[in-house]
Amino acid sequence: MKIKLKFRILSGVLLFCSGLVLLFGSTLVFSHGDEKHEGDTVASVDTTHNTGELDSIYSIINESYQSVRHIFEYSCFDCHSSSVSYPWYYEIPGIKGMIDNDTKEALEHLDFSNDFPFGGHANQLEQLKEIKEEIEDDAMPLMSYRMMHWGRLIEGEKRDSVFNWIDESLDLLKTTKK
Repeated sequence: MKIKLKFRILSGVLLFCSGLVLLFGSTLVFSHGDEKHEGDTVASVDTTHNTGELDSIYSIINESYQSVRHIFEYSCFDCHSSSVSYPWYYEIPGIKGMIDNDTKEALEHLDFSNDFPFGGHANQLEQLKEIKEEIEDDAMPLMSYRMMHWGRLIEGEKRDSVFNWIDESLDLLKTTKK
């Protein structure tokens, strides 16, 4: 009985999301809307440091990133990495294309696939600030994702851990710029 109820609820939510997509278009429901991408370039490298110094800084940040990586894996990797765990409804006609397009756009913004430094179209300092802002605003994961994947919002102790890591990383990046 409980399985049938869960299936009906999930089917209803999926149908609702599909209706929103048909009504408003996939950009409104499944992406960042009309966000502008200036040049859509790969993350820029900070040229104020020599390569060895920058590699050393990134190595330190990446080492500390490992303590919060599991949080990002759980809440972010389905869209922001090459390690996508597709949901059961992925093969439904129309849904597959929306998920593929959303994942493609998400990876252009931020890619956790190869640890730190992250891929994407912003430099590392900007990316860390944006990650923190998106989590603070409860904007990520997207509501459309959270509707089907409950408990993925980064909050409480997990949020504190991520924010501490980001703040420490930002401090390290900022002090090396001086």
